[in-house]
Amino acid sequence: MEQNTFEEYQKLLDNIEKQKKKSQVLKDHLKAAQYKHNKQIDYQKNNPLRRERTHRLVQKGALFEKYIEEHLKEDIHENLTPEDAEFLLDVFSDILKKNKSYVLNAWSNKKKAKLEK
Repeated sequence: MEQNTFEEYQKLLDNIEKQKKKSQVLKDHLKAAQYKHNKQIDYQKNNPLRRERTHRLVQKGALFEKYIEEHLKEDIHENLTPEDAEFLLDVFSDILKKNKSYVLNAWSNKKKAKLEK
C-alpha cells in the first residue's frame, strides 16, 4: 500500500512537471506568435514609407545620371561606380560650401523661372 501511494505521488509529480513544461512551451509559442504579429504590423506600417523612399532615391539617381554623367561622358566612357559617384558628390559638396549663396541664388532663380512659364 505504501509503495502504491509513493508511485501515485511520483506519477502526480511527473504529471505536474509535464504540465509545467507544456505550459512553458505554450507561453513561448504565444510570445513568438505575438512577436511575429507585431513585426508584420510594423512591416505594413513602414512599407509605404520604404517604397516612397526607394522611389525618391531612384529618381535622384536618375537625375544624377541625366545631369552629371551626361556632362562627363566625353571624359569618362563608362558609368560611374557608386564609389566614384560619392567622390564626385563630395567634390560638389565642397564647391557648394564655398559658393553656397551663389548656388542657392541660382537655384532660386531657376525655380522662379520655371514657375513663371
